[in-house]
Amino acid sequence: MNNGLKGMLFSALIFPGAGQILLARYVRGAVFFVVAFISGLLCVTGVVRQAVLILQDLAARGEVITIPKVMSIVADISTYASSIFIKIALLILFCCWFYSVVDAWQIGKKMDAKQAVNKGIS
Repeated sequence: MNNGLKGMLFSALIFPGAGQILLARYVRGAVFFVVAFISGLLCVTGVVRQAVLILQDLAARGEVITIPKVMSIVADISTYASSIFIKIALLILFCCWFYSVVDAWQIGKKMDAKQAVNKGIS
């Protein structure tokens, strides 16, 4: 498997920045990882914050709160993402993921080209 494909798959399937780290671009990989991790954390925090507010409202009205009801509320919140905060965090996460995949592919292609030239010289 060539470096471009390997780096692309690592960044796409494992975590943004994993392909860069695999291809020895540690700082770049760490930047992608940190940005994606913080964006994901902000998404989860926003969804949980909204779910807690809804659950508090249900408890104040005296409704029974069950696990299926909680799961339904969290699913609805994460599906509709009514908060602009969550939408921005998701957009940043997606852009980071996409750019990390493309970047890992480009780095790998350059490494493959250098290896091909070096093999041709030897």
